[in-house]
Amino acid sequence: MAWEAVADLDQLEEGDMMLVQLAGEPVCLVRLYEDEVAAVHNTCTHQQQPLNEGYLQEDDTLICPAHNSCFDLRTGEPKGVPAVAPIPVYACKIEDDAIWVDMDQQLNDAAIPHKPFH
Repeated sequence: MAWEAVADLDQLEEGDMMLVQLAGEPVCLVRLYEDEVAAVHNTCTHQQQPLNEGYLQEDDTLICPAHNSCFDLRTGEPKGVPAVAPIPVYACKIEDDAIWVDMDQQLNDAAIPHKPFH
């Protein structure tokens, strides 16, 4: 894949989240600070709920709206139960007032979570 512009920086205020699709996968962008955005897979590893509907804590922890699973946005690691598996974290940068993500540069070794078939 390589770097792909996914949004304009001014579309996200600090603390806000946005859902984008990349390579057929849902990616959650989180504006942490004026000059920093995180990109993670949008699916909670607990019960596959959309993380972009959650909220951000001051310590850069993303909270899932369904059951309050907490994830460190820098490592993808869960911070307590109910989630026990990490979420994928992708390379993300700001350049020319655009947010760029490279899904080929996954920053951890987390498996991509998928909804089970029923």
